[in-house]
Amino acid sequence: MNRLPTVLTLAALLAPGLVGCGPREQSDLTARVLFTANGSYDAQADIRDRLGGGLRRDVWTSHPPLPARAVTVRYDGNNRTLAWEMLVQAPQFSARSLAGEAARTVQTPQGEAFRPAAGRLEDVLILPTADGLRLLTRGYAAQQEPALLPAFR
Repeated sequence: MNRLPTVLTLAALLAPGLVGCGPREQSDLTARVLFTANGSYDAQADIRDRLGGGLRRDVWTSHPPLPARAVTVRYDGNNRTLAWEMLVQAPQFSARSLAGEAARTVQTPQGEAFRPAAGRLEDVLILPTADGLRLLTRGYAAQQEPALLPAFR
């Protein structure tokens, strides 16, 4: 008895369910911010370049990985996960919504900023800017902008 038609039918019935076995698109904004900062979307960047001094930059303008007009990430090429800065132009989310309701408001030389109280963005400073948001890690501040370090206390 030929079982090939049965096997093919079974495979066709199971195939839609197998789609869910792979990685899923993250709808969680915090996860998408971290995936963007850590390099998950680098292949889709419009510009990828070296800035010197170990810094690198990725820019998304045609298809940003976040709901925004454009996203730029500057990072330490040797320690990306701990030292990065993200500029988000015209975001479709606010600094407060990203930081969470429990976030602390802190003063910086650039003005008021938010520090998430806990969670995956706990070591990230979120600064509203004239055209969007600026996010940076404590490691990036230590290397590039020490004047912002008091905001992490």
